[in-house]
Amino acid sequence: MLNYIKSELYRAAHSREIRGTFISLLAIILAMNLTLFLMKDVEHFRYGSASFSYSMLVSVPMMYCYVAADVAAMLYESDRRSGTMGNSIAYGISRMQLFAGKCIVSFAVSLLLLAVLLPVYIGSAALLLHDAGPTTIQDMLLEIPAMSLIATGSLILAVVALDLFENRFFSVLTWLAVMLFLPKLLLFAGILLPFGGDALMDAAMWMPANFIPAGTRVNMSECVAVWDTGAGMARCLVSGAAGILVFGLAGVLLLRKRDI
Repeated sequence: MLNYIKSELYRAAHSREIRGTFISLLAIILAMNLTLFLMKDVEHFRYGSASFSYSMLVSVPMMYCYVAADVAAMLYESDRRSGTMGNSIAYGISRMQLFAGKCIVSFAVSLLLLAVLLPVYIGSAALLLHDAGPTTIQDMLLEIPAMSLIATGSLILAVVALDLFENRFFSVLTWLAVMLFLPKLLLFAGILLPFGGDALMDAAMWMPANFIPAGTRVNMSECVAVWDTGAGMARCLVSGAAGILVFGLAGVLLLRKRDI
């Protein structure tokens, strides 16, 4: 398994899609902060501050989940269709080792992207823009531990979906259904059903797609994030840990019986 992980890390390091994503995200970050810098002294332009730049990420915490899932998709979208997965099993690597290896490699690549891009994001905003507004560097840094387990669970779900379906469309649809559509469906059901609604609401409000936007208000006048309180941070961590456990077990059970 260690050799498999090393080979996959080497492949990821030479992946055009990964490099392209890194360059694209880096260009977007620098272009955004540079544009705000050029506009910051324009009369009536309110957005030339580091706070506004930080708020672009703090207001959309699920972005960590989207990027993590996209990394997994870039690395393993074609594994079943190309026969790579079957060849790996033929060489003596078990399905569970493959599953674990893919999760580890995807996590490592996602972590590397974060480790490079986040300092560029914070550094360019701090150097170029006015230090004013409600959203601070601390808000961005606290977002990382709050979203770390949730994003990891999202990544594991993406790996499971990619291994189950040869068609990327169905993999993406499955990920969206579990991470976004199902939580909203449970939330609406909890609101509308006269009986059992409270239980559904309680369950729905442990799902990131529901409790994160409900507890987050980020704009030009305030920055309130769900992880600002101990209870909110705990909810993020517990929800993320539950996601890792549920999606990990689902992967073990589903992929064990899946034909390659």
